[in-house]
Amino acid sequence: MIHKLFRKEQSSHLIDLTTGLRTILTARTKEAINKAASKGYMPLVKLVVPNPSIKSKFAVLQNPITGEIELIHDFRAESSNKGLITVIDFTDYNPHHNQSPYAAYLVPKNLKAGEDVWLDDLIENIVGAQWNQGDCFRLPSCKATWDGNDFILQVPKDGPAIMVG
Repeated sequence: MIHKLFRKEQSSHLIDLTTGLRTILTARTKEAINKAASKGYMPLVKLVVPNPSIKSKFAVLQNPITGEIELIHDFRAESSNKGLITVIDFTDYNPHHNQSPYAAYLVPKNLKAGEDVWLDDLIENIVGAQWNQGDCFRLPSCKATWDGNDFILQVPKDGPAIMVG
């Protein structure tokens, strides 16, 4: 789902158009965190912990005459690439490359305990969707409640979305 943000009139709040909630942004570098702090935000700094369940797959096929390669991510695509040879068989990898091992939610100082917000870029690596071919995708954003010290994430209770095909 794509979420669009707008700035509330005469306010510094970003509002998510889909949910109507105030949006909390994430900073992923020291410079961005310090810049936000200098603008009045209280950065809630957290460790970025990789989740080994979040993975994607790929294979590399090569034309033996031209040397050109094709990347495929779907098991079904391998059979449709006639004349190409597999040079790297299907391999899992983590598609998310974190700039640093920490990040911070940029908390407005006037955020009240109990307020529901939209976390636009989750620091936590939570599985949001699973594909029946083995890929598991990261939940990019979600609703959360500020408890005065941290955000309580409101992830889907029925678990990750399941994709078939």
